[in-house]
Amino acid sequence: MQPMNAMVPASPGGAPGPGAPAPGAPGPMMGMPSMPGMMMGAPGAPGARPMTPGAPGMNGTAPGGMQGMGGMMMPPPGMQQGMQQGMPQGMQPGMMQGGMNPMMNPMMFMMMQQQMQQMQQMQQNMRHGQLTQTMMKNAMSGSSESKSGVELPDDDEAIDPEIQELCDYFNIEDRWIKRLNETMKKRQDTKAEDIEKLYETLERARSPTGLLTVKIGEMESGRFIGKVKPDKEVERLARKFKLDDPVASRFTELIHRRKKDNEIDRMHKDLNTIEQHLKYCKRANAMATLLVGKLLEGEVDELPDLSDAEKVMEKYRLDDDAKSKLREIIEKRAEDKDEILVKIKKHLDNCANPSSMLCHLPVNHI
Repeated sequence: MQPMNAMVPASPGGAPGPGAPAPGAPGPMMGMPSMPGMMMGAPGAPGARPMTPGAPGMNGTAPGGMQGMGGMMMPPPGMQQGMQQGMPQGMQPGMMQGGMNPMMNPMMFMMMQQQMQQMQQMQQNMRHGQLTQTMMKNAMSGSSESKSGVELPDDDEAIDPEIQELCDYFNIEDRWIKRLNETMKKRQDTKAEDIEKLYETLERARSPTGLLTVKIGEMESGRFIGKVKPDKEVERLARKFKLDDPVASRFTELIHRRKKDNEIDRMHKDLNTIEQHLKYCKRANAMATLLVGKLLEGEVDELPDLSDAEKVMEKYRLDDDAKSKLREIIEKRAEDKDEILVKIKKHLDNCANPSSMLCHLPVNHI
């Protein structure tokens, strides 16, 4: 077969014919049969002509490529520089990953370059997304910590579990729970006795919340007495009149308050007058609760003495009902009891049945 240069006829005058290379220019690229101008394929490809080292217009080995991959066109300088900048780090110019020659096809390489740029953009987006997630997570964590810091009570505001249990048992309102908790912080030495006493007191109350407010006031003023061991004198009265434990506890509270205030004489007087009144009542437990309550709450400074009334009882031999009525009259008219006793004697002197007549006397119209 003749060389391609020989196949192109020369123009008249010795000028090169159409398609002939200019003088000094490299020869045209050899292509596949029936496809002039096509690049040579790899050795062994169907229809490809074997490469001959040193053939015109061909290089046996492309720079930086694999031997036997010659005949490749070099990209323009600007494109080559852009391809080198778009290559991943660690790759040598003119090399692709896996040792492939990037000069085999400029269009293919441009597509691969675009794919690498897209991959780099995806990596940047992933890093940006991770950063955004981290920032959001930190922001949410900070917001959660701030929120929890607002909602969680401080140690100073935390409700004591025993106080909370007490108030839950009696369905106490929240505002009084907080106030009781604040008050009990100042009474840590008597906390157990105070709580036991509150259970005992509120158990009998019609309105536990209302009574608790009174007891908190007593605590704040220093007048509240917690559960204490009964006094010997109180135990004697409890056995004599068969008083219940809550009533005996009220007695004990009164005794301790008098001792605390260093009012020993007043304490003995209270015990004597209470015993007098309990002798002449039908329901000792209820009467004891009422009388001790008046003393503890400060409704009266002292109970009226029944010594003169007892003399009237003996003189006119009054029965139990009449004695109970006379005791009631003296209790309610304690301010003028001496005058009342004089009037009662006059009524009893002029009747045949003193006990019956006394029972029918109106308390407020004597």
